[in-house]
Amino acid sequence: MPSPKINALRLNHSLEDLGRIGHTDQGMQRVAFSAFDVEGRAHTMDLMRRVGLEVTIDPAGNIIGRRDGSEPGLAAIALGSHIDTVPSGGKYDGALGVMGAIECLQTLQDQRITTRHPLEVLVFTNEEGTGFPHWLFGSRAMAGSLAAEDLTAVDQEGIGLETRLQAIGGDLSRIHEAARSPGELSAYFELHIEQGPALDRSGTPIGVVTGITGRAAFEVEVAGAANHAGTTPMGLRHDALLSASRLILTVERIASELEICRVGTVGRVSVSPNATNVVPGTVAFSVEFRDVDSNALTAAEAEFRRNAAEVEASDGVSVDIQALPPTIPAPIKPEMQDLVAEASANHGLATERLPSGAGHDAQAMAAITGVAMIFVPSIDGISHSPLEFSTPQACADGAQVLLDLLLLADQRE
Repeated sequence: MPSPKINALRLNHSLEDLGRIGHTDQGMQRVAFSAFDVEGRAHTMDLMRRVGLEVTIDPAGNIIGRRDGSEPGLAAIALGSHIDTVPSGGKYDGALGVMGAIECLQTLQDQRITTRHPLEVLVFTNEEGTGFPHWLFGSRAMAGSLAAEDLTAVDQEGIGLETRLQAIGGDLSRIHEAARSPGELSAYFELHIEQGPALDRSGTPIGVVTGITGRAAFEVEVAGAANHAGTTPMGLRHDALLSASRLILTVERIASELEICRVGTVGRVSVSPNATNVVPGTVAFSVEFRDVDSNALTAAEAEFRRNAAEVEASDGVSVDIQALPPTIPAPIKPEMQDLVAEASANHGLATERLPSGAGHDAQAMAAITGVAMIFVPSIDGISHSPLEFSTPQACADGAQVLLDLLLLADQRE
């Protein structure tokens, strides 16, 4: 039986409509828990109801749209991603996975096709972890893998999680109820832009993801001694910024020169008192290492801590390193990769197998169900930027493969 065809024009219109919410001259500002995020969530739930989904919000703020299947007792096949963005981000990251999933359900409704399994469209809370620095929050809650520090954290405005969750329909007091049991979901499928250059460079329309990178993240504070910039001799200074700079270069060396892990990044730095005529007394900065191998992440952390101890001893400063909850690498089972390749072949779309350098909700969901990911090209490999772009054809190809993937899984599970 020929596969039903998604409506490419409708899909790309839905991406454009969502992309207007939070759009500014500096890029997308639909940061989790913001007013733009709340507006985007309401818009998305309206779309879900229009395609006949029963929409609920779990205690972690995850949006769940469900459609019953024809055979009682079967576990649900879930599709989804997130709609929150990084500050000044793009309009495809996460959004394509959600709008693509809704388009799949709309196509099934249009064609009056009922699957054997129930279907769920999932929109996860705070995937990016930027405004509230605990990423993959919603998917980790659904996987039952939240840590104690996730629940007591405050955001950059000093507002706690309880307040933020209430604003989007969640409930911190019942957060444990967001966890789904293994076996409750038959599979989780996520469509996403690649966020890297491989597919764009090779001209391959579909990426079959082989595994998702893990992340070791840290908050670092270097405490020296603030003093007058004109009267404090160079040899008597305890310059926190100078010491922090040495550690920032260490992050670069760990990933590039020593090749201990795939990448290392310092993305945020705060200097105090941040005055032109004062030797910096305190510097706080973020550090993250990413790799598909947990051992590489452990080794990178050990090397960074060893260098921090050397800086403390040589510079007369103190270095405090606080580890954030880690994200564990998630290899994707070969049989799930093969299913994506088969769905692509149904439409004559070539595939390339590649790991994901970015983290995704799928890696949290891998703790409770089998997962698969579909990548489509990002032009010039750009993401987390206003310049982020995937062509309308690429978006449509990805959604079509997503639909075939769920139909293949529906017949085989």
